[in-house]
Amino acid sequence: MTDLEIKKNISEKAVEYGIPTEYSFLYDDLSNSFKKEFESNIDQSEFGIPIVKFGHRNGDWLIVGTKKLAIKNEKFYLIGIEQIKGFEIPKSESEKAKKNQPNRMIRKFEYEVLTINNHDRNSIDVLLNKKIDYYGFWHIMIRLLYLKK
Repeated sequence: MTDLEIKKNISEKAVEYGIPTEYSFLYDDLSNSFKKEFESNIDQSEFGIPIVKFGHRNGDWLIVGTKKLAIKNEKFYLIGIEQIKGFEIPKSESEKAKKNQPNRMIRKFEYEVLTINNHDRNSIDVLLNKKIDYYGFWHIMIRLLYLKK
């Protein structure tokens, strides 16, 4: 698939999962000043086409591109899509959710931290807003990893 086909497919999936939200948006809908600043920090030929920005109320964000993820928390990270091995909910996050939500079926909507595991055995925790943003990101990444195979 071309980058444009991937962008179209992932954008449609993002809208299916409720994007835009209070903190998350399709990249094309972001302000020009944000896009200009972001694009000055990446090599677009290596990053691919930016598709979706997931933000968090604390100011952290991540952008899904056709070739890489950009993660901004204490630092700025770029992770190649091919380097991503999978995702997991940190044990501390599931324990916190058990305390906050005894109903097992609703508990999954309490998650806010997601660990991205890389093939090089590194991992990074990302903060996502609960509910729509969290599960939207999870399912978008499953789709993106599938499309990149």
